[in-house]
Amino acid sequence: MCHALLALLLLLPAAADSPPTDPPAVAVVSPKKQSLNWSTEQPGTVSAFETTPVVAKLPGFVAKVYVDIGDKVDGPKDGKPGTLLAEVSIPELVAEGKQKAAEVRRAEADVELAKKGAEVAGELIVSAEAGEAEAKASMTRVKADVERWESELKRMERLGGVVDAQTVDETRKQAKVAVAAKQEVDARVVSAAAAVRGAKARQKQAEAEVKAAEARREVAAADQEKVKAMLSYTEIRAPFAGVVTARNVHTGHFLQPSHNRPDSLFVIAKVDTLRVAVDVPESVAVKVAVGAKAVLKFPALGIPEVNATVARASGAYSPEARTLRVEIDLPNKEGVFKPGLYASVKLSGAGGEGFTLPAAAVLFADETAYCFVVKDGKVEKLRVKAGKLPDGTVEVLGKRKAGTTGGDWVPFDGAELVASGNLGALADGQTVTVK
Repeated sequence: MCHALLALLLLLPAAADSPPTDPPAVAVVSPKKQSLNWSTEQPGTVSAFETTPVVAKLPGFVAKVYVDIGDKVDGPKDGKPGTLLAEVSIPELVAEGKQKAAEVRRAEADVELAKKGAEVAGELIVSAEAGEAEAKASMTRVKADVERWESELKRMERLGGVVDAQTVDETRKQAKVAVAAKQEVDARVVSAAAAVRGAKARQKQAEAEVKAAEARREVAAADQEKVKAMLSYTEIRAPFAGVVTARNVHTGHFLQPSHNRPDSLFVIAKVDTLRVAVDVPESVAVKVAVGAKAVLKFPALGIPEVNATVARASGAYSPEARTLRVEIDLPNKEGVFKPGLYASVKLSGAGGEGFTLPAAAVLFADETAYCFVVKDGKVEKLRVKAGKLPDGTVEVLGKRKAGTTGGDWVPFDGAELVASGNLGALADGQTVTVK
């Protein structure tokens, strides 16, 4: 029975093989060159234009606090200091200030005394010079006397016996007296000259003492100014006009500033103009520039949109999020907006011309864009440098072989045949037909 069945099966014709499957048909599109007006809507955060923690420079006890959170304060203006926020009591510094003031007064008295000494030295010079002039005048007179008596003595000696001896002796004595007087006057002239030199030396010394006293006065004044500057730190004042957003101090607190981490007494925020910070994705950030249009929406406030422009942009991308921080200045004279408020920000602008593909022709996977180009009946998977556009298209900035992580991006030329639709069913190198 079994052998008969087996023989029957052998006589039957063999089953035909399954017919081959036809390659899938894909629709294709080519990149289209067009004007690229771009826009992107991103969340934004409102912050104060400036935020400064106010700290204490010197240790001391808080004597009085004048402001609280929400209070408006003024900054320095027209030579006037900012609003007084708090006072710090430092009695030992006040005492040091009084001591330095007394030292300045004493230094000023020393300067006046030294100047009086210089005046006396000047008068001594005048007196000494007068004495020298008088001695020199006497020298002229005694010289004349010496010359007279010596001449008279010679005349009598020439006469010989004509003049009696007593007269000759008297003349000789007068000549000697005249010579002695001259010697005396010579000594007086030397002494007077020495007195002049001494008086001038004393004047130089007095002038040096004046300069030394003035230098001591300057040192004392500098010390006093230093203490005055330190005393100014006992008044904690607002650095600019704004609002107090934090208060961390109370009356009687002992302040002990630390150079490593000074604790803030107050936080002052400048809110007449605010910053709206927006982190723009890398794909759009290349188009954002200072002056780009911005429309701000504030859902929590229920107010109309605010038109503005980009005021500044960071010079670097965030390495974690691959975003570029841009900021928009928001006028806030009426105080409608508060720091920390959420904003929806729409940025837009003209981006020139470029190639685009329909969104159905670009596959996004693992934060990477791909497309499939049909060549010679097969698809080639390419990595795409893309930027999203709001009208259902994707700007294609360049292409390169899928799987590569480096190399140059090759621009699209518009002649590529790019598969569109059902891209998840395609594989690199797959045979296809074009619809």
